[in-house]
Amino acid sequence: MLIAVDLDGVIANSLKVLLDVWNEETGQNIRFEEIDEWFFWKRLNIDEKTFLKFLNRAWIRWTEIPPTEDKIREKLFKLRSLGRLDIVTARSKETEIYALNWLAKHEIPYDNYVWVKDTEDKAVLEYDVYIDDSPLLARALKDKEKILLIYDQPWNRELDEGKNIKRIKDLDEAYQYLINKKHFKSRY
Repeated sequence: MLIAVDLDGVIANSLKVLLDVWNEETGQNIRFEEIDEWFFWKRLNIDEKTFLKFLNRAWIRWTEIPPTEDKIREKLFKLRSLGRLDIVTARSKETEIYALNWLAKHEIPYDNYVWVKDTEDKAVLEYDVYIDDSPLLARALKDKEKILLIYDQPWNRELDEGKNIKRIKDLDEAYQYLINKKHFKSRY
C-alpha cells in the first residue's frame, strides 16, 4: 500500500504557531477554533502570498510547532507497517529544512519526503491512500480510485464523506480503517 501523509495540519500543528506569529505581529487574538474554512486568511484581509509569508515565519520557529496528536511517532509507525509511507507536502520550498528538522526531532518514520507545488498536484501522484486535511485535495480526488482519509480539522468540516472520502479524527482511526479495508488493492 502506498500512503501519502500531509505535514501541515495532519502531523504538525503549524497553524498553532502561525496564529502565535499573527497575533504577536498584529495585536489580534485569533484562536484555532475560529479557523473554520480553508481560505480563512481572506477574512484577515490579506492575500495568499502574505498568508504564506506568515506560515513561513511559523516554520522558522519549527521547534515550537507541536505534533497534532500525542504519540504521533508510534501512530505513524503503525501506518508504515501497512506499506510505504511518504510525507507529501505543498509547503514552501524555502522552509523545507525546518520541516525536515521537525520530522527528525519528533523521530517521524517515513520513506520519502515529497514536495509538490500545489495541494491539488498530490492527486496525480501514484498513492493508494492520502491522509490529508485539504478540501482542495478532496475535490481533486473525487472521481479517482484513490482513498482520501480527511483528517478532521475546523477548516474542512463542511466536506462530506463520499465513496472514496472518509473522515478520520486521528491516525489510529486511519490505521483501523485501512486494516479493515480487505478488498483494497495496493500497488506496493
